[in-house]
Amino acid sequence: MTPKLIAITGGIGSGKSVVSQLLRTMGFTVYDCDERAKWVMTNDEQLRNELCTLFGPDTYLPASNGTWELNKPYLSDIIFSSADALTKMNACVHPAVWRDMQHQLMTEIRDRFFFESAILYESGFDHLSLPDEVWTVSAPLELRIHRAMQRDNAPRKKILSRIASQLPQEEKELRADHTIVNDDAHSLIVQVHELL
Repeated sequence: MTPKLIAITGGIGSGKSVVSQLLRTMGFTVYDCDERAKWVMTNDEQLRNELCTLFGPDTYLPASNGTWELNKPYLSDIIFSSADALTKMNACVHPAVWRDMQHQLMTEIRDRFFFESAILYESGFDHLSLPDEVWTVSAPLELRIHRAMQRDNAPRKKILSRIASQLPQEEKELRADHTIVNDDAHSLIVQVHELL
């Protein structure tokens, strides 16, 4: 039997990673899309070939151990100077992440499999992965800003810019099946247990 697929999303500083860690301590698998995307971009041969076809052979550099290493400065220059290039890269990366996630999903022994995606809706990954449920983690704006500034050691202006680039929290809540409130007043443990 395939486990129920549950997406965890939320804006910057909302605490989605805290919820993911809580689920891990309870014995559930939580696939981190951001972390695995980094791994996949280096280790998935099909994706490597697709990106080299799109952006040229300088996209990867040979590593000392005989493998390939993503040429991050080169790729960053391309994708941050062209929205079209970023869209094309994501059109390759997201299916590769989904393939990797499916592989882990097939080995899951629990009845639920969670995945964390900060840009679930913005990336269209919700249409690719088709989760059975979406949980959005929510927190007051000022608390989110404070958390993100502390975590990233970043100025308020930079955090506000990143928040503005994401789908508004209210929109994420409307699209989600459940909202977990992470405002330091409501118990995360109680809320998660109620959803399990």
